Amino acid sequence: MQLSSVGRFLLVAIASLLCLMPLWYYLSPQLSKPVFFMAGEAASTLFHWALSYTQKETTALLNTTLKVVSVQNGQFKSGKLAPLVDYRLLGYGIVIFWALVLASFPRHWGRKLLIGSLAMLPIQALNVALQWCNDVFNRAGPEVFVQTGLPGWVADVVAFLYHFNLFIFTALAPVMLWLLLDREFLAKLHAQARAAVAVQRPQ
Repeated sequence: MQLSSVGRFLLVAIASLLCLMPLWYYLSPQLSKPVFFMAGEAASTLFHWALSYTQKETTALLNTTLKVVSVQNGQFKSGKLAPLVDYRLLGYGIVIFWALVLASFPRHWGRKLLIGSLAMLPIQALNVALQWCNDVFNRAGPEVFVQTGLPGWVADVVAFLYHFNLFIFTALAPVMLWLLLDREFLAKLHAQARAAVAVQRPQ
């Protein structure tokens, strides 16, 4: 590898990301289907108050039995809580992974691209589930949280995981997955760095 390989890699990764983003945006209604399915099945299995989910394009509603009360025109109106999540706000990690694979272009890159893309789906399902849970446990109010029958510390844990995922893990997960699937690229970078140090070391 040449000394400019890191700069070339970053340039190709950024260019690939910009080119692939419209493709991901176009495919997001299809990509979101297995993500919402996994998140919806997990929610309905783990929580008795979660009934099902309803998908429309790239958004999904979690249908629950939790009652909410609102005041409209001086009148109290009740309904069921249905938190909404948009895949396009949470699922961009997969296109970051695509760009990294194309930039490093490892051996058997097509297979690694497929494996990594499939691995990203349950990670994105976790993102969706965390947003639903945070909306129920923390944003809907204490009156709604009481109906879940869960202890108060669960809301604190979900709040921490939600913000960690939102600001760090959503973008970090595809990088970690790429590093796991393309260790040869890291080995080349390490060898390059050692060679550069050896050249600069005084005899």
